[in-house]
Amino acid sequence: MEEKEVDLRDYINMVKKRWKIILIIFLVSTITSGVVSFLLPKTYEASALIRIGRMRNKLLEEPSTTIEIFKTKTMLEKVTEELNVPTTQEKLRELASKIKMKEKAGLLEIKGRGETPEEALKLVNGVTAVLLNRHGQIFERARTILEEYLASGKQRLVEIEKEIKMLRRKIEELGVTNSDAKAIVVRGYMEGLERSRDRYEQLQVELREKKMEESYGTVSTELVISPTIPEKPIRPKKKQNVLIAGILGLFVGLICAAVVEYFEKPPVIS
Repeated sequence: MEEKEVDLRDYINMVKKRWKIILIIFLVSTITSGVVSFLLPKTYEASALIRIGRMRNKLLEEPSTTIEIFKTKTMLEKVTEELNVPTTQEKLRELASKIKMKEKAGLLEIKGRGETPEEALKLVNGVTAVLLNRHGQIFERARTILEEYLASGKQRLVEIEKEIKMLRRKIEELGVTNSDAKAIVVRGYMEGLERSRDRYEQLQVELREKKMEESYGTVSTELVISPTIPEKPIRPKKKQNVLIAGILGLFVGLICAAVVEYFEKPPVIS
């Protein structure tokens, strides 16, 4: 216990004796960090939230798929075209580093970074426009396919109705007969009529379900939260940088003070 107290007193005395070294290193590190943080280029970030559309209660595209697609060269080139900037390899790499996408509470969050608030906002708007255009095309293709299916189904209903009317007419023409041959024909017509009615009812149910899906389970991709011009930069984080530099400076200052104290201490003569 006494040795510990002696050691602690030694440390306190060392700090009192070498406080100038500690203070100088602390001030140099914090001032340097502040100056560097001030000189570093600012980075601004804008963001938007997108709700991916649905067709027949199914997502037009999984968010993870959209995120991966927007990392490809093809989509980055479309973004450069939307932004009206040169489509160079260097520019594509720069865009890839500035665009961030992630799934957030069932929505797709798009973030864009720039050296000015206007640049960050323009980037997010450009990416959003390309995404909405892409999903709009997917949505229209899916809707066209569904509408063609419904039209084809209605046409099949008309054809089955004609088939049912024809079978009824033939059954009525044959009427009640004692002929075995005619009875077999009538029975065949009756079975055909029953099958046609079943197909007609099944097709009606199927078409009703498709129409319900189109009415209540179909919605295009939409912008939920529009991007706004950022007011403050996200980088550099001046206060955080200065705080970290101050702590490190204090730590380094204590180490330097201890080293100086060690070498200046007179040797022990036995």
